[in-house]
Order: sequence, then C-alpha cells, then structure tokens
Amino acid sequence: MDIIVSPSKQISGEVYAPPSKSYAHRYIISAFLSRESGFIEGVGTSKDVYATLNALSSIGLEYKMKDNGVEVHNTGKIKSNILDCNESGSTIRFLFPVISALGIKAEFTGSEKLLSRPIDDLTDCLNANGAKIDGFKFLGKLNSGDFHITGKVSSQFISGLLFALPILDGDSKIIIEGDKVSKDYILITLEVLNKFGIKIQETDYGYFVKGNQKYVCPKKMQVEGDYSGASFTLAMGALSDGVKVLNLNKQTCQGDRKIIDAIKLFGGIVNEVDGGYFVKKGELKGITLDCEDIPDLVQILSVIGAYAKGESRFLNVSRLKIKESDRIEGIIKNLKVAGVKAEYNGNDLIVYGGNPKGGVFSGDNDHRTVMSGAVLATFSKGNSTILGAEAISKSYPDFFKDYKTIGGNISGDI
Repeated sequence: MDIIVSPSKQISGEVYAPPSKSYAHRYIISAFLSRESGFIEGVGTSKDVYATLNALSSIGLEYKMKDNGVEVHNTGKIKSNILDCNESGSTIRFLFPVISALGIKAEFTGSEKLLSRPIDDLTDCLNANGAKIDGFKFLGKLNSGDFHITGKVSSQFISGLLFALPILDGDSKIIIEGDKVSKDYILITLEVLNKFGIKIQETDYGYFVKGNQKYVCPKKMQVEGDYSGASFTLAMGALSDGVKVLNLNKQTCQGDRKIIDAIKLFGGIVNEVDGGYFVKKGELKGITLDCEDIPDLVQILSVIGAYAKGESRFLNVSRLKIKESDRIEGIIKNLKVAGVKAEYNGNDLIVYGGNPKGGVFSGDNDHRTVMSGAVLATFSKGNSTILGAEAISKSYPDFFKDYKTIGGNISGDI
C-alpha cells in the first residue's frame, strides 16, 4: 500500500504516544508464567504484541481484548507445538529461553526476515545447558547453571534468560561477555519482573538468578506510552510550529526517552507539560550523538539532521544493519532521494543537512522507515510517495491517524 504525502502548511496540535511494545511483551510473558489471571491495560494493537499473544496461545494462554486492554490466563493446555512469531524479534528472542525452561517440545516459525536475524549466540547458550535446540525445534529442557551470553548483539537475549531462569529448579548465573547494548531494555525487564515478585541480583559478571521463584500476577497492569513511537510526532514538533505529545512517563526506564535530549541538542525547543512534552522548532544545528543504546531512534534522528544546519554524526550504529531491514542502507537511500547527502563509515552515520525535496521513498517493509519517510516528506519541497506504508502496523497502527490530527497531508488508502 502506497501513500502520497504533500507538504503541510501547518503542523500543530496534540496527540497521545502509542503503547510501549516493550512493556506489553514483558507483561504478557510474565502473566503467562504466573499461571494466574490478569488484565493488562493499554496493550495496544501492534502486530508485534499480537505475535506474542498468539505464540503463547498455542501453549495455553487464553486472552480476550477488552476495554483498551487484554485479559490473560494460562490454562496450561497445549493446543499446538508451533509458535508463530510473525515478524517480532522480541517474541522469538524472549520465548526461546522460556520454552526451554518449560521443557515444551515446540517449533518456532515466523517471517523469512525474522528467521534470518541473528540468534545463534542465544541458541548456543541454551544448548550448553540442556535445551537441545535444533534450528528452531526444541527437544529438551533447560537446566540451571552458568549461562554465558554475549552482550553485544541484543539485550533481548539477556531479557529472555531473565524471564526463564527464575522458574528452574536451581540457581543460575547470567555471565555477560562484553558490554551490554541497549541496557535500558534490560532495566524494563527487571522492573516488570519485580512487579511479579521475581528477584534478580545484579553482579559484576552479570546477574545471579535464584531458582524456584514464583511469578505472582498483579490483577491490573498499565502499559505506559512509548517514547520510540512518540519520537516521530515529537520530531514533527521539532520541525514545525509545535506539537504536544502526551501519555509519556517522565520517570520511565525507556532508553528512547533520550529523544527529548537529542531534540534539545539539535536546538529544538522542548517544554514539559502535564503528561508529556510540547516541542517546537528552534534554530536547528548538526549534532554528534552516541546511538549504541538507542538504535531505534537513528532513523528519525537522521531526518531531523537532514533539516539541521551542518553535519550530524550518529555514532555506533552498526547494529542497524541487522534490524527489520538494513536500516543504514535505507537511511542513505531515502536521504539521497531527498537530495541530502549521508554516508556510513563502518560504525558511524554522517548526515549533511540540506534542503530536502520530495520523491519516492521506499518503506523497506520496515515500520520505522515508513514513519521516518513520512516525517521527511512532510516538510520537503514537493509531493512524495511512501511505498509499503502498511508496515506501520508492526508497532504503531494509528500513526497516520495521529499524523493527520496534527496537520499531516496524505492521500491513499491507509
């Protein structure tokens, strides 16, 4: 599905941040492991969250969407040994250790792109402790012990272990090799686990996890707003007369809260309001920013950089090549269409600010590429086409609805 974006005469207004997938995934998995009933409010309708619900429904989860949330209950009845994770990296990486700990004979499936994303380090770690994983087939049961895992590929590997190890019979250690990337996502995992009564001890080598713990499900859980999803409308504010974005917790563990600091660094004007932020354009200038722990912000930051004076350097972005698409390639390709120079030197992305023009922007079947392309096109000279706009359903199905609310001008069936 393609859409036409016309430059908007005025962007202003108020929107609410979409629900945080990060919290939704974690609440759903923890509720499943509790074997108790619970209600998760504000869970949203993204495809990734549904991927977790549907995968767990194969092995006993019953869920019902109700009142802007979901009722969940683990019946313990396995209906299928096939767990379809669709395109959700969080789902498959979190559930690999969980299925191993439960000792369920199962097979994971999903989109071709998902199954090609790196997971061998996690598989090797689990197999070293009894899991007996062959590709995406699970044949054994995880034993407690020492789990050696790299911290450089994905924080999701560590979060998956943190979900699984507390239910094993014995105590375990997660021994992290190298620095942890996206550390704030691990903090979200620990926050949710603590709400379910699970205690994890951080150590100099990683984490000590006591076995035989019991998940206790809160009767009601609230998913907070997502800074990563909100970054696109916040960026529209930074390039316009001003946008108010609400449903954002200012004390959040989310690493992507750093979008606020990045906009300020660019020269955007940010004011705190009750429940969120009001952002408007200032005198934008290029920045240098380490993005190792905020990879999901790089695409929209590159768009702000395209409109800023001078060059912007986004450091430590190599992991973007193994996301839903090769995001480095996508950024450079779409900025080139817009007449903006960008280059990649092996670890850093450099964007040279200019005067973006409209064009045909590829969505690369990547939700963040589509939304970034729409923001890029909004303030460019001339009309633009965004290819494959339906990809937003992965994380932010209401993006274009919110986009039009604040003055975005689009045509097409979306």
